[in-house]
Amino acid sequence: MAKWRRCPEERPAQILEAALDVFARRGFAEATMDDIAGEAGITKGTIYLYFEGKRELLLAVVRAQLGRFMALLPRMHALITGDIEENARQLGGDFLGALMEPEVTKTIQVILAELQHLPEVKRLYQEEALPQANVQVAGFLKAHMDVGTFRQLDPTIATRCLFGMFMIFVLTQEILGASRITPMSQEAIVDTVTGIFFHGIMNRGTA
Repeated sequence: MAKWRRCPEERPAQILEAALDVFARRGFAEATMDDIAGEAGITKGTIYLYFEGKRELLLAVVRAQLGRFMALLPRMHALITGDIEENARQLGGDFLGALMEPEVTKTIQVILAELQHLPEVKRLYQEEALPQANVQVAGFLKAHMDVGTFRQLDPTIATRCLFGMFMIFVLTQEILGASRITPMSQEAIVDTVTGIFFHGIMNRGTA
């Protein structure tokens, strides 16, 4: 009943939260607007005041979670000066921490399950998330390649490698449940990933 007492301005976030839980539990095809309304503690008609339908609701769920990572990217400029590796470690910690939030791991599960059935989800990733992330991170890497801090490599491929190393830990540790067999601290994961990545691309003799 507490959900009924939320302020109207919180309603869209409340609906998205409920929709994510239902999509993760039942899958997009099996989930209904009645299920989502029941999870949110509201009437089905209330959902339609904010979202046109189930498909739009799913895209809004995915976009909301992607937005959390896009908000981290402007901090890339902080890596240009100071201790590059330490700054990257701090940003990597924020990135991995966000990826391992329960809401995010649920979203990743939903994306993986629906990627082949809902081309809109793939387009959202390809047209909104991927270009923005690639441009900022690859731009940072290219700037340091140009001044000789890093070896000359394809910055876009290097960017995918960095994101991929973090993502594999989310998939294996959180989604596939490897954390129950080989528990790892987020700090250890970040230290190892950033260490491998940066020492793998730095010129010999570079601090």
